[in-house]
This record gives sequence, structure tokens and C-alpha cells, in this order.
Amino acid sequence: MKPVNSKDLNHSYLIFLLYFVILLIFSILTILFFFSTSDKEVVLLNAKVKETDQLVTVRNDINKNFQVILLKMQQLSEYSKMNSDELNNQTILLNDIQTDNQLIQEKLQNNPYPLKSFELYKKLSNNVVIIATIKDSLFTTRYQIESLRSQLESCNKINLAAMHKLSSPFSH
Repeated sequence: MKPVNSKDLNHSYLIFLLYFVILLIFSILTILFFFSTSDKEVVLLNAKVKETDQLVTVRNDINKNFQVILLKMQQLSEYSKMNSDELNNQTILLNDIQTDNQLIQEKLQNNPYPLKSFELYKKLSNNVVIIATIKDSLFTTRYQIESLRSQLESCNKINLAAMHKLSSPFSH
């Protein structure tokens, strides 16, 4: 006893088997592509993490240098007397500030990532240059004022001594 539509039935089994094989191949390819893309994603994410770590390192170095500059600026503002030791210390501190600022500017120029925060660092670095120049100019001006003041005091003492000598009754 053969089925009435054995040819149709065989054809249906063949189509079912063909669809099943196509679906199985599609499933295997999907799983294969999933794992291969996840490996590539891991590589891309690792590269992004490395880039981010480099950015964090550069930012930490720049922030550390700015902290050192701030500390030196605070030390610089503590000097009030005009003697040679303080002037030497002020000069050393100003040179250190300029050196630290140069390091910051080098790191900013060597940075391959153009981010807005690095533009802010660059502006801040330029402001540090301006502040250091103004501080140096103020110290020079203050030194000149103190020098002129001491010269004026010396001149005044000499004038007073000469006036006392000329006005004393026993002078000839």
C-alpha cells in the first residue's frame, strides 16, 4: 500500500530537509559570526582602554605639574624681605615654575588626542607663563624700589650729616 501522493510526499521531505539544512547552516554561521565579532570587539575595546589609560596618565602628569606650580607660586608669595637669599630663592622658584610649565606644554604638544580639556590645559599653561612673567617683573620692580629707597636713605643721611656739620658752631 503506497500513499497516493508519494511523489509529493518525497518532494515535501526533500524540501523540509533542505530547509532544515539551510537553517542549521544559518544557525552555525550566526554563532560563528557572533564569536568572531565578539573577539574583534574585545580587541577594539582593549585598544580604547589603552588609549583612555594613556589619556588618564597624561592628564595626571599635567595635573601633578600644575599642583607643583601652584605650590611654588604659594611659596613665591611668602617672600617679603629684600635680601640676596630671598632674591636667589625667588629666581630659583620662577625658573622651576617655567621649567614645569615647559614640561606641561611639551606634553600638550605631544598629545595625539585633540580634546577640549587639553585646550583648557593649554590656556591655563599660557596663563602660568603670563603670571610668572608678571611675578618676575614685580620682583624686579620691588628690588629696584628697595634699591632706590636705600640709596635715598643713604643720601638723606649724608645730607643730614653734612647739614649738622655745616650748622654746628664749632665747624671751620
